[in-house]
Amino acid sequence: MHDGGDSQMVLTFISDPLDEEHASGHFYHVCRGILQKEEVLPPADGEPIACTGCGVELELEDFKEAHLKGAV
Repeated sequence: MHDGGDSQMVLTFISDPLDEEHASGHFYHVCRGILQKEEVLPPADGEPIACTGCGVELELEDFKEAHLKGAV
């Protein structure tokens, strides 16, 4: 994750145990402290996603870490 040294949470993983269709959960970007409503899908390895609002780049490793920890 490349965010210019800022240590704020920028990716969160939310899992709803009652959602049988999407049991694995969903990823959401936190742009400048605001949880975005649109789900973010993990990118291909080596192809980070860049946010046009805050400039953070989310890499596949960030999604793996958020899945384990709940947020990064």
